[in-house]
Amino acid sequence: MILIAVAASLFAVGCGSNVPAPTSSPSPRPSLLPLPANMGVIPGEDEFSTEIAPHSRRGELEIGVARNFPLAHCGLASPIDIDGSLWDPIGGHNGAGGALTEDQVGDLINGTQTVVVLIDSDTMELLSANGAVVTLTRHDGPRGYFGCD
Repeated sequence: MILIAVAASLFAVGCGSNVPAPTSSPSPRPSLLPLPANMGVIPGEDEFSTEIAPHSRRGELEIGVARNFPLAHCGLASPIDIDGSLWDPIGGHNGAGGALTEDQVGDLINGTQTVVVLIDSDTMELLSANGAVVTLTRHDGPRGYFGCD
C-alpha cells in the first residue's frame, strides 16, 4: 500500500503536476488568563451595587476595525458602554500570553485611553497603552457595578 502511494506521488511529480507544499498552521492566540481580583467583577445579588443600562448606539463598531475608547475613572470596573451594549471583561494577558505587568494593571484600574477591536458580534479585545490585551464579551441588558474611589 505504501509503495502505491509513493509511486502515485512520483508519477504526479514526474507528470508536471503541482503538488502544494505543506503549510504551517497559524500560531494560536495566547490563552486568556484570569484578571486580578475585583477588576471588572460583576456584583452578586446580595452585594451593594448600582445597576446601569447601556446608552450607546448599536452598530458603531465593525468587526476587525480598531477604534479608540477611553476607559472611565475606574478602568475595567467602570461601565464599558459601546456598540449598544455593556461589556464584561473575561480574561487577558500581557500581549505575549503571560500575566499582566504592574504597569498594565495600572492602565486597567484607572481612566486611560485604549483601543478596542470587535472580534465577532459578541467578543471584543481591548489593548491598553502598556500592551495589556483584555477580552470582553457583550452583556445582555443592564448590569451591576461596584462604586470605586
